[in-house]
Amino acid sequence: MNKRVFSTLLGAGLVAASLGGGVMAGGQALAQPQPEWHNCMTREVFTPEKQAWCNRWDTLINGTYTVPLGFGPEPTFETVTLENGGYNRSGELVVSMAKEPNWLAFGDINGDGKTDAAVFFGVNQGGGTNLATYVAAVMDVDGEAQALRPVAVGERIMLNGPTTIENQRINVSQLTQTEVNNRSFVVDGDSLSELAQLPGPVGSSVPDGTIVFSQTPTHAVRVFTQQGQPRINLFNKTTGRQELNAAPATANASAAGTIFTHNGTSAVEVTSAANGAQTIEVNNAVQTNSTSVTGTVGYLPRIAMPPNAVLEVSLVDVSRADAPAVVLASQSVVFGDRQVPLPFELVYSPDQIDPRLSYAVQARIVVDGDLRFTTTSRSAVITQGNPTNVEVQVEQISR
Repeated sequence: MNKRVFSTLLGAGLVAASLGGGVMAGGQALAQPQPEWHNCMTREVFTPEKQAWCNRWDTLINGTYTVPLGFGPEPTFETVTLENGGYNRSGELVVSMAKEPNWLAFGDINGDGKTDAAVFFGVNQGGGTNLATYVAAVMDVDGEAQALRPVAVGERIMLNGPTTIENQRINVSQLTQTEVNNRSFVVDGDSLSELAQLPGPVGSSVPDGTIVFSQTPTHAVRVFTQQGQPRINLFNKTTGRQELNAAPATANASAAGTIFTHNGTSAVEVTSAANGAQTIEVNNAVQTNSTSVTGTVGYLPRIAMPPNAVLEVSLVDVSRADAPAVVLASQSVVFGDRQVPLPFELVYSPDQIDPRLSYAVQARIVVDGDLRFTTTSRSAVITQGNPTNVEVQVEQISR
């Protein structure tokens, strides 16, 4: 199995260079089945299977695609038609489709029973050596062959194995200098969207549920996942209107944290940093009038949590002993390669607080749906002389 990377500019063309080796897992090379690939330039009589594959391949390498111009978060787009996998406007724009195994997959992405395709192409703008790599979906490749807006996956990327389409997802195994990053993309309107990742190391898996729930004097924002897809709710306290209800969002994760974004009539961006800090923007305005409770969560037993362990932290109103606690803010964080203590920040609005009432931070650690640790004592905050920075200790659940 070869891993490939867009690596050099030869004249006006972009080519892929072999890095050799096998699929990596835990530092060892593993054998994987070769993806289907055919040489459509040979002269023999094609089998029906090869003819169908080559017809699809011809459609893709001579197809029309929407290409981003610029590398910012909101690029403009241009429509180009490839010829034998390439497009060249000398000195301005060069587009080259990856024409190698691993960089192509066929399957049903949106569940309509038709064959779709996932392809990669490199984009060079303005000459020089800049080269961005994108993954795009082509819907109904045997019929209308409509290409959706692509998603940037990096610069000169390497793959760790074949790209696949399974369970209506495009799965990409991307290799960095330090780790394998398994990424998944789904159809979101006329474009692709990357499945959400909880704040934590790149590649963390995501159970469905709330990731961030925060409030400011003017808005309440909830970021959550639904069948792996990131969603955002936005409530406008000034107008009393729910402006977004399970609106599709994108999740861009890095070692620094995760940015959840919805662009529309009501634009929202929620940044959850690896150190727990949060930034909330609504319609490009940073929400600055909120306050927060910060701190860390830890435990005493010398037990390491697995990478998929999830820390859930909440700021709650615990004033009434005979009623369920009211959640004012919450945050969920994947452990990844980290261990306790883990930092958090719970963003709330000052007008939510009644100085006569009692508030506390509650936390728990869950692994594959099983509760492993939880708070058993009150970590009081905010009112009645209590702090807004706390060290929360959770206790192990008896089994």
